[in-house]
Amino acid sequence: MNSTNDIRTMLIESAARLFADHVDAKTLEAAKRAGWSEELWMAVEQADLPGVSIPEEAGGAGGTLCDAAAVLRIAGRYAAAVPLAETGMLAGWMLTGSGLPFRRGPMAAGPVHDDEAVVVRKDGGSWVVSGKLARVPWARVARRLVLLATEGNRDLVVSVDLSRCAIRPGRNLANEPRDDVMLKDLRLSASEVSAAGNGVDRDALRLRGALARAVMMAGALERALQLSAQYAQQRVQFGRRIGQFQAIQQELARFGGEVAAAVAAALSAAGTLERHAAGTAARRDAMLAVASAKIRAAHAAHEGALIAHQVHGAIGVTDEYILHHSTLRLWAWSEEFGNETYWATALGSAIQARGAEELWPALTAN
Repeated sequence: MNSTNDIRTMLIESAARLFADHVDAKTLEAAKRAGWSEELWMAVEQADLPGVSIPEEAGGAGGTLCDAAAVLRIAGRYAAAVPLAETGMLAGWMLTGSGLPFRRGPMAAGPVHDDEAVVVRKDGGSWVVSGKLARVPWARVARRLVLLATEGNRDLVVSVDLSRCAIRPGRNLANEPRDDVMLKDLRLSASEVSAAGNGVDRDALRLRGALARAVMMAGALERALQLSAQYAQQRVQFGRRIGQFQAIQQELARFGGEVAAAVAAALSAAGTLERHAAGTAARRDAMLAVASAKIRAAHAAHEGALIAHQVHGAIGVTDEYILHHSTLRLWAWSEEFGNETYWATALGSAIQARGAEELWPALTAN
C-alpha cells in the first residue's frame, strides 16, 4: 500500500469513528426538526473535514478530491445533516481557486440551476450584487454564500454574508434546508469578489455538485443495505427468519449488486474528475464519468430503496425507525445537481457528438 492510500485509509477510519460517535437515531430526528446538526458540524469542523481537498496554504486541510469523496461517502452513510459537500467541495473550491480566502463555518454555494443568474457591477471602490436563487442547499444555516456571478462577459466569484440576504425557507424530502435566497443590490467589498480562476465555471460547479451527490448516495445505499440485511436476520415470520427465505436472499443479493455498481461508478468518477479538472477535452472525459455515476446512483437509489422497504415492511416507513433517513435522502439527492434524465440527455449528446468511432474508446477509457 502506498503512502497516499495509507493516508486515505486513516482519513476514512477517522471520519467513520467521528460520525459513529456523533450520529444516531436521536440526533437525526433532532436534525430533521432543526434543519441541521450544529453539534455535528462543530465536530467535523474541529476535525478539519470541510477543508479536505483544500490546499493547506489556503487554509484547508490538504488532500485530494478523491479524499474529499471518501469523506462524503461516509457522511452519506450516516445521513449527516451538515453542509459538508457545499462548504469544501463547492464553496471552498470556488474561493481558493479564485484567490479568495477559505473561511471557517458552514457555507452554501450556487447557482444550482441553469436558469439562475447573479449579476455584479462595479460601483466606485466596491461591488453591487443582485439576483435570486431557488432551493439553495443549507442557505439558512450557512454563514456565507459563495456564488458564480457575471459582470458583462466575465465570470466572478462572490462571497456573500448570508445574514444580509432575504431567505425564504424550503426543504427537500429529507427535511434538509433548500432555501430561496434574494440578493438585492448588496454592496460588497473588494475582498469579497474575485475573477473566477482557471476551471472555475458553472459547468465545473455542476459536475462537482453531481459528483458530491453521487458519492453521498453511494454511502446512503450502503447504509440501507446494511440495515436491510440486519433486519432480515432478526425478523421472524412463519417460524423462520425472513433472511432464510430464498426470495429475500435473492432481493438482497440484487440490492448488493446495485450498491457495488453505484459505489464503483462514484469513486471512479471522483478519480476521473481529479485527473481531468481543466481543459476542453479533459472536461468532456470528466463529464462522461460524472454523468454515468449520477445516472447509476439514481438507478441504484430507485431499486435499492424499493428493496429495502419491501424487506422491512411497514416498519421501514415509520419515523421511529432509522431507514427512512437514508431512503429519503436517496430520493432527494437523485434530483439535485441534475436528475437522471438531465444527465442521461447530456451523456447521450456527448457520445453522439464524438461520433460512432469514439464510442468504444469512451466506454473503456480510464
